[in-house]
Amino acid sequence: MVMSFRVSELQVLLGFAGRNKSGRKHELLAKALHLLKSSCAPSVQMKIKELYRRRFPRKTLGPSDLSLLSLPPGTSPVGSPGPLAPIPPTLLAPGTLLGPKREVDMHPPLPQPVHPDVTMKPLPFYEVYGEFIRPTTLASTSSQRFEEAHFTFALTPQQVQQILTSREVLPGAKCDYTIQVQLRFCLCETSCPQEDYFPPNLFVKVNGKLCPLPGYLPPTKNGAEPKRPSRPINITPLARLSATVPNTIVVNWSSEFGRVSTAKAGAWKSLLRVKGNHPVSWVGEAFSSL
Repeated sequence: MVMSFRVSELQVLLGFAGRNKSGRKHELLAKALHLLKSSCAPSVQMKIKELYRRRFPRKTLGPSDLSLLSLPPGTSPVGSPGPLAPIPPTLLAPGTLLGPKREVDMHPPLPQPVHPDVTMKPLPFYEVYGEFIRPTTLASTSSQRFEEAHFTFALTPQQVQQILTSREVLPGAKCDYTIQVQLRFCLCETSCPQEDYFPPNLFVKVNGKLCPLPGYLPPTKNGAEPKRPSRPINITPLARLSATVPNTIVVNWSSEFGRVSTAKAGAWKSLLRVKGNHPVSWVGEAFSSL
């Protein structure tokens, strides 16, 4: 419920709970989720349900509407002279307006394959070193708008050794790995190689820790929802570089009508190296020699 709230509703919820309600939408959403996980009083739960009902009100049928639905076709209610007035389409049961030829359309869509034959576009300046999680469909498992998927993978002793030996110390005492464990998302399309694509409201946890995602791009229109640039997620700092302890990934996202996403994880080796500052002519010669 909380993940469907807008900025105004998140601010109302945080203010009701006595929390700081300043910040952008993703910051407010993180505060609200932390509030739920740390300690959620019954009054806060009631407030969440109240805000959710305001956000998505449900139309209730009155006694007169229910009586219309129970009448046989072509009959008019008792005490109502004249011809039968047409029943509003919103009160008709699903499929009432459909003829016999349209009955097939009411069947549920076929489920997506668990491991579709999806190919992602190669990453520039990266070499594929292994696949830990093959492309897996992020399918909707319930009628809820927000979904969750769990993944587990383990590294072999050789893979652990390769990643550890690729460790580099960058300027500023920062550590990086030439061979990275990356998580990628794309649309579930098998017609052509797919680009990276983040499903809406994406959250990723690796071994119980929230994984940082690319920052939001400035909205192109006033009032438009901000979006993140879709690109591979480097989860190496959060991964357990051990051959005896498995790694777990939890993905949360919003279901999107007409679109199904796919997730995969693997190892990619960066072909770039930190060479310091050099003149443009040196860079051109270095690339031409590759």
